[in-house]
Amino acid sequence: MKILYLCSADLSGTSGSLGSVRHIMEVSENLYRLGNEVRLIVPGYARYPHPTPVRIAYVPIIPLRFLRTLIYELFSPFFIMVQLVFWRPHVVYWRQAYLTVFPALLSRLLGKAIITEVNGLTIDEVESEPLSRLRKRVILAFESLNYRASSHLICVAPGIRDRILEHYRLPRVRVSVILNGVNSDRMPVMDPKEARRKIGLNQDLQVVGFVGHFFPWDGIEYLIEAASRITEETEDVRFLIVGHGLWGEHLPELVRQKSLEEYFIFTGKVPWEKLYLYVNAFDVATAPYSRAINFQSGRSSLKILEYFACKKPVVASRTGVIPEIVDLEKRGLGITVKPEDASALAESILRLLRDDVLRRNMGDEGRNYVERERNWKIVAQRTQDIMQALRS
Repeated sequence: MKILYLCSADLSGTSGSLGSVRHIMEVSENLYRLGNEVRLIVPGYARYPHPTPVRIAYVPIIPLRFLRTLIYELFSPFFIMVQLVFWRPHVVYWRQAYLTVFPALLSRLLGKAIITEVNGLTIDEVESEPLSRLRKRVILAFESLNYRASSHLICVAPGIRDRILEHYRLPRVRVSVILNGVNSDRMPVMDPKEARRKIGLNQDLQVVGFVGHFFPWDGIEYLIEAASRITEETEDVRFLIVGHGLWGEHLPELVRQKSLEEYFIFTGKVPWEKLYLYVNAFDVATAPYSRAINFQSGRSSLKILEYFACKKPVVASRTGVIPEIVDLEKRGLGITVKPEDASALAESILRLLRDDVLRRNMGDEGRNYVERERNWKIVAQRTQDIMQALRS
């Protein structure tokens, strides 16, 4: 089957979320391994830095914040048309983006089935950004057009599907949920002391960690508050915050205000291929989401799957909108606490730091869970099944 895969992400990982890059490349490469011919069309920020069997076409852009999106939207329809007319894919797969309707409209105009991947409702994104009322209305109108023009929608969490069905009144058979996966081979398990040595940490310390592209609902400020309680009991602990994001620029200052500088390490963005070293350095992994996460349409947490892959027990805020946390609680892969409860967060982290056996048992179960149920091969197979039913 010929699959044309469209997305607006920077595959070099220089800007935006590395989680998005991992998702795009894992889905496309696993579809290729199933025997499909896959072609990607992406903005030409920079080249994807790793070997891949997938053919990638880079649309020229001007690397300025406001012009790059505009130029991509102007030129990408030409690239899409060339592929649709001359290569003639059986199906178009599109990772939904703001301010465009070209993929959906062109595909339907030329009689090609289009599957739209939805990682979150646009309304949740625009409400968290300082956009004009007019721009918000245009973005939401485009979202409605895209959903109605799509042959099928694939959502990465049940909450996203439920909100789409409620607000856009699409037939239920046109909307599916395929949960995200993780590549266990790219997140191999290694000895925590060896991992700490490789990234320059004291091997004898205990490490509490967080990974992610910072968003307001990540709740890292509650982990900082919890650290005050944790360091009262043990000074042989460090908090390793791996990631970046404009929202998180205030976090180091918050650490300084609480006189916790010696305990916190902010790494900034780390290369995708080295992420496993940082996660393996953890004794306890965290996802301390704030209550605001419960007002999102639904999320899939790649970081929690990566924690599981590296056999790390997880302390996470209790929520029903993130399927990985639902499974974490149901299967005993970690401990869940009330959102924004720094005291409960601290006590749960301390419980795991004190109990080597509990950490090991939870970690083993987490790795087994992702290998059996949450790998990208399964994601690609389920995606291919939908494509085959729609192929033209």
